[in-house]
Amino acid sequence: MRHAVLETALGAWELRWTDTGLSRFRPTTAAATFLEAPAWVGDAANRLRRHLNGEPQDLRDVPLDLSDLTPFQRAVAEALRRTRSGTITYGDLAALAGKPGAARAVGRTVMANPLLVLIPCHRVVGAKDDGGWSAFGSPEVKARLRALDRP
Repeated sequence: MRHAVLETALGAWELRWTDTGLSRFRPTTAAATFLEAPAWVGDAANRLRRHLNGEPQDLRDVPLDLSDLTPFQRAVAEALRRTRSGTITYGDLAALAGKPGAARAVGRTVMANPLLVLIPCHRVVGAKDDGGWSAFGSPEVKARLRALDRP
């Protein structure tokens, strides 16, 4: 497993990758580092940094390695990744993932998201209200990430 730490306007983020794709992107407290990486990783890192620094990027084409996820988790991640901008409810995401009625399972999957921003869990809300933050951060971070989404 190879990794790097990127400094952004939203703090330091750990980036991990395999030969297949990015496997983790989450906030960290580690110091910034960047190991020698393939060109595609460097491109993804630069786009992620620009995105989190306020220059929105369409990140749906960044290769991901979802091999550590269960088939259900992969279906949820892939369905969420296909969403453009705005918000989606847990129930609607369950239906898109082919499991209508599995909103709670979707919530657990979103909470364990290993690839924040790339699998945009900040777009997922409860049916009646925002439902708070289901992964890293706070409602303010969630709002900042949503503001970076392109319509």
